Amino acid sequence: MILTGATSGVGRQTALQLAALGFPLVLPVRDPARGAATRAAVLAAHPGATVDLLPLDLASLASVREFAATYATNFGSWATLVNNAGVLPQKERRVTVDGFELHFGTNHLGHFALTGLLLPFAEERARVITVTSLAARFGQLRFHDLRFDHGYRPMRAYAASKLANLLFARELDRKAAREGLDLVSVATHPGYSIERDALRSLRRLPERLVIAQDYAAGAGPNVRAVTDEALTGGELLGPDGRAQTRGAAAIVSTARIRDEEALATRLWRFSGQLTRVPW
Repeated sequence: MILTGATSGVGRQTALQLAALGFPLVLPVRDPARGAATRAAVLAAHPGATVDLLPLDLASLASVREFAATYATNFGSWATLVNNAGVLPQKERRVTVDGFELHFGTNHLGHFALTGLLLPFAEERARVITVTSLAARFGQLRFHDLRFDHGYRPMRAYAASKLANLLFARELDRKAAREGLDLVSVATHPGYSIERDALRSLRRLPERLVIAQDYAAGAGPNVRAVTDEALTGGELLGPDGRAQTRGAAAIVSTARIRDEEALATRLWRFSGQLTRVPW
C-alpha cells in the first residue's frame, strides 16, 4: 500500500485508518522529520502496524524516478497506490524544479509519472486511487498556458490541477479497459474537510453545522476506495451529504465535463510529453 501525502490532513487520517485495518503502509515523504512524526503517530495508535518511509518529492521528476526504482528494489510489487498528496492554493505563482506550475506539476504530473513508473510492478487487480477535489467542478485546462505565465490566480491553478486528477483517474480506467490492464482506477474527494480544532471554533460554527467535517471523516472516501471490493473502476467516491461537502463515503456523481474523453486524451498525451514518462 503506497500512500502519498500522509504527513498531514486527510492523508494522515487515511494512514491511521488503513493501519487500523491492518494494511502495511509505504509512505513517500518529502520532509523526513514530518514523515518520522507520522510514522510514530501511526505506531503509537496501532503498535502492530507496518510503516515504511521512502523519500519522494512530487515536484521533482528525478525524485519520482528515484522513488520508483527504490520501491521496486525494496518491495518488488504493490497492490494499492493512493495518489493523495496535493499542493493547496499558493498566493504567489511558483514552479517546480522542472519548470512546471507548482499545482499542476505536483498534484497531477508528479502522480502521473509516479503511476506510470510503478505500473510494471503492479500486482494482479491492482488499485489506483487518485484524490481530486470539489474544486475540479470549476477547473479549466488551458493547454496554451499550463504554466500560468499569464493570469495566475491561486484557486484557478489549484482547480485546474484537481480537474486533471479527475480526468487522469477516469482515463486510466478507460485505458485499462482498452488495453486489458488488470487494474481498477477510481477517484475520490474529501468534501470540505478541515482541522478538528478549527471545527470547535465559534467563528466557524456555521461551517460545522452545515458543510464542514474533520479530516478523519474526509479520509472516509479514500478508505472505502481501498477496501470496497465491489468497485469496478471509473467511480468517484466522496461524502454523501449536501453538495458532497460532508457525510459518509459513497459513490457520487460528477459535474458533466464537456468533451471529457477528448480532453482526457489530450491531457494524457501532454502529460507523457512533459514528464517524459509516456505510457
